[in-house]
Amino acid sequence: MSQEEEKKMGLFRFTIISPLLSEDPRPLLTRFGDLAERIWTLPNGTLRQFSAATIEDWYYDYRKYGIDALIHPPRRDKGTHRALTQPICQAIQDILKEMPKLKGCNLINRLETLGLRQNNEPSEATLYRYIREIRPAYATDTKKERKAFEAPYAGYLYQTDIMYGPFLPVRQENLRMAKKQSYLIAIIDDYSRLICHAEFFHTEGLMDYLNVLDKAIRKRGCPDKIYCDNGKVFLSEQVKRIGAQIGTRIVHCAVRDSAAKGKIERWFLTVRTQFLESLQFEKASSLAELNKRFFAWVEAYNSKRHSSLGCTPMEKWLKSPRQPRILSETADTDDLFWLEVSRKVKKDGTFSLNRIRYETNYTLVGQKITVRYNSQDPTRVHVYDDNGFIGVSFPLDPGANNNLPRQK
Repeated sequence: MSQEEEKKMGLFRFTIISPLLSEDPRPLLTRFGDLAERIWTLPNGTLRQFSAATIEDWYYDYRKYGIDALIHPPRRDKGTHRALTQPICQAIQDILKEMPKLKGCNLINRLETLGLRQNNEPSEATLYRYIREIRPAYATDTKKERKAFEAPYAGYLYQTDIMYGPFLPVRQENLRMAKKQSYLIAIIDDYSRLICHAEFFHTEGLMDYLNVLDKAIRKRGCPDKIYCDNGKVFLSEQVKRIGAQIGTRIVHCAVRDSAAKGKIERWFLTVRTQFLESLQFEKASSLAELNKRFFAWVEAYNSKRHSSLGCTPMEKWLKSPRQPRILSETADTDDLFWLEVSRKVKKDGTFSLNRIRYETNYTLVGQKITVRYNSQDPTRVHVYDDNGFIGVSFPLDPGANNNLPRQK
């Protein structure tokens, strides 16, 4: 019920009890009974009768608390749980005392095992409500102190995360169309709120994240720190390797503490309420089309005045007392953001990678090599040994080697 409807109901209740406020020689119980016999028309047009006890409650509530008590009449059973028996309440308290963080569904299963809940009674809603009410008394953790913070300059701290995106039509191998989930991977500068790079993908794999990280750093520079959660992608050894090579520290927030990354979480909300909601009116037909519209929207966002900044993110970025390090000053290699693995060269001068055989220099037979590759482009990989870059390897073509001379 809305506030306006509650107000109308409060005035309606006052209309019913108003005759009781005037002087009348008859006893109040008689007058309550007379009003209870009448049929009343509610503000919504419904016809209804009210018991003498209900009218009596309204009368004394009004005399004690005024009109507000009629607009929000207090429940007589407030603070009690009529559907819960004492043994059930005691069992819940004992379980929470032993395991304060036990999930509600598992606690309810425990009650069923103990035989305290049968035939789905009490209802799950009643039990969850009671659990929420008493759980804080058994909580072992204290509230974590949080304070608003801001990086001292642009490029000091990047925040990154992944958001679920809309479902998009995709053609399958059988040529039929199907809906597939998309994912938004984004990196935002903490100091200026500038979006370094953000892009939608059909997967949320490591190579997708490295793709975004590559574009963000090449466009905006190397940050001192990257702040992320404990997702599998962000915990990858590949991310740590890249951070070490470009001089960036990877910092992780506490487990299940999304509020610690407040800036990017708030920006994801902006994406949902501004970009994705407007997309409902003209849905994208493919991932490429979605990203084309999204990139234009991000550029507009970076150039739009931010209420908490008092200027646009781009303006604050440019006014920063210090700018991020440029990638070319630290590591200017094309394959820096590729995946890296170790392989052993076989006797025929080949090595296997993702079930594909690649050919390399025969002098490396029996040696361990480092291979960098882009999982989205298996047509070529880069090979390194202890002395550095050796060259590019391509998938093996046995037929082409049939008539080639061999080095002896």
